[in-house]
Amino acid sequence: MAAGARLVDARRLTGPNLLSRSPLVIVELAIDEGEDRARVRATYLEELGRMREALGFSPEVSPIERPHAGGTVLGYAAPIDVMLACAEMSEWAALSACERVLGRAPLALEPKRAEIAAMLARDRSAALSRLAEEAARRDVPLLWDDAQVSLGLGARSQTWPRGALPAADAVDWERLGRVPVALVTGTNGKTTSTRLLARMGREANLRVGSTSSDAITIGTDVIDEGDWTGPAAARVVLQRPDVDLAVLETARGGILRRGLAVDGCDVALVTNVSDDHVGGYGIDDLDAMARAKAVIVEALLPSGTAVLNARDPRLVALGGGRPRVTFFADLDADGPETDAARGVIARHRASGGDVVFAAAGRIVHARGEQETALADVAAIPIAFGGSARFNVENALGATAAALALGLPAAAIARALEGFTAEDNPRRSVVVERDGVRIVLDFGHNAEGVRAVMRLVTSLRGSPARGALTVITGSPGDRSDRDIAAVARAVVEAGADRVVLRELPDYLRGRAPGEVPEVFRRALLALGLAPEAVTIAASEVDALRGALATARPADFVVLLVHLEEDAVRALLA
Repeated sequence: MAAGARLVDARRLTGPNLLSRSPLVIVELAIDEGEDRARVRATYLEELGRMREALGFSPEVSPIERPHAGGTVLGYAAPIDVMLACAEMSEWAALSACERVLGRAPLALEPKRAEIAAMLARDRSAALSRLAEEAARRDVPLLWDDAQVSLGLGARSQTWPRGALPAADAVDWERLGRVPVALVTGTNGKTTSTRLLARMGREANLRVGSTSSDAITIGTDVIDEGDWTGPAAARVVLQRPDVDLAVLETARGGILRRGLAVDGCDVALVTNVSDDHVGGYGIDDLDAMARAKAVIVEALLPSGTAVLNARDPRLVALGGGRPRVTFFADLDADGPETDAARGVIARHRASGGDVVFAAAGRIVHARGEQETALADVAAIPIAFGGSARFNVENALGATAAALALGLPAAAIARALEGFTAEDNPRRSVVVERDGVRIVLDFGHNAEGVRAVMRLVTSLRGSPARGALTVITGSPGDRSDRDIAAVARAVVEAGADRVVLRELPDYLRGRAPGEVPEVFRRALLALGLAPEAVTIAASEVDALRGALATARPADFVVLLVHLEEDAVRALLA
């Protein structure tokens, strides 16, 4: 079969993204091994120019390219009012280019040209263009989607239907402006860090809007449940007039699929970068993943602060040369990463930079010779007396972000000491039923699972008493290698029995039963006996079965905990 290229996706990036600080229209192309990448690129641009010229645009664009192992991503700037139509042009051009690369005839212009012309006539908005120009001149954030347009953020914002925009000279620009925005990303710990930082803001008497993988929350009110970590959720919060501070969990998928919702942020917290989701959207390795996470850092306003984990060398490198960086590190943790982090913390502190660290059981903020203890680790409920080192690290990151936002130390301390498992559902919740301890956690990648199992090992004591049952599963978009890495983390933690379950809402291209079977083969290859590996129909069935055979002093660990209400009802 001849080498060629295939269209993966054509879409809009409506804010800062991996290719640019500005919105882009992009196409993602898979390119076969042996195919000439330059030829694919040139052919796509020729076809795009052919359609653009037929619609009255200049045929030339200034492309930005991000090649990767399996293909390339090509983007270009487009007017925000007609980005959807431009994405349609790009999709057509990519499909036509793929035909040409295979030696076939290009696609005909019609009827696609007429369809896009109708979209352009519908979407063109001189009012939106003028508002965008004036907002940029005044440094007022502009948020937009296909339904609404807003100027300013939070309590300093105003929103209109896209079809009823005011004239630029009719806007009360003086009341519009920014409220502080903190973006939180990383492989693990994003949701806990977001929730904890939002609590710190509330303790400082701010009206906080937050988004996470569980919900959109305004104050303490949940206004929508679900995985809300993309730009659509961020816009919901940023357009609320009752928000003084926005704390927005910002997942890799949203960054790569749509870009950021906002043009700039005041704090960018990156918790860590580890091996999860590698392979999707042209992210081939951890370095590329770190660059994707770094989009929130690149979006910092001139006065903004990057808050970075000093135990992660990729994040330490990300902080190099930036004017405002706060490094945080758990210096009481074991491992070579801690030794390296001590040097990073010491050098940054000596240079006058802010650092937040855990040492000798205390959370400390320091700059130069000045040092302030904020809380004892033993007083932080989610740290489990220091056994949950990952939550010590989450507390450090949230604390560093809160300090960068200017929140008072007393409010930070109250939040650290008052934030409990009830405030952090599905994350390291430990309950006991009839002498059996049950750990509920969202751990879904190898590093996250290892962190949870270290907590379990600490809680079991030495020598460990009772049997250990682990319930786990995986979304279908993880590779067999990723699933095997989770299996290894479970086996290395000493699991006596593993119950596998399907995640029916997260098959993501896999056949039913495929993921549990990949898990089962990996567990058996690691030495677990066949009778020790079972498959359950659901999360609740798995937990019910595990508890039916558990005895006092046993542990049951439920990973990738999704069915919160059903599990709570079962345990009640």
